[in-house]
Amino acid sequence: MENVIIEKTTDTPFVVLDAKQRLLEIGGNSYPENALEFYQPVFDWLHRYFQNGNTALSAAFKLNYFNTSSAKCIMNIMSILQQYFSQHHDIAIIWYYDQDDEDMLETGKAFSVDFSMPFTLMSY
Repeated sequence: MENVIIEKTTDTPFVVLDAKQRLLEIGGNSYPENALEFYQPVFDWLHRYFQNGNTALSAAFKLNYFNTSSAKCIMNIMSILQQYFSQHHDIAIIWYYDQDDEDMLETGKAFSVDFSMPFTLMSY
């Protein structure tokens, strides 16, 4: 399975989808003009990853800022992961936030309540 690496820009985050390392990583700012179009390759890769027999994934979110349409896409990513977690896949979420960023901490807490996957909040 091919890895996907998307370099960050001023309005899009970096994305790493690495099958060998069992890793999804998204970081930076996310306010693309069309969030659904930007995140569609992530949705597609996740489904292929698990349909190819993979049973574990660690998802690291290192976002500084994201807009409402990106929040919906992040929620969709979490929902996809929750779906596979509910099918007994080993999924772990790590939500990184700047120790001075109360909003990102609260957002991480809100996501952690919405889903039953193992969810770690990690300050830096």
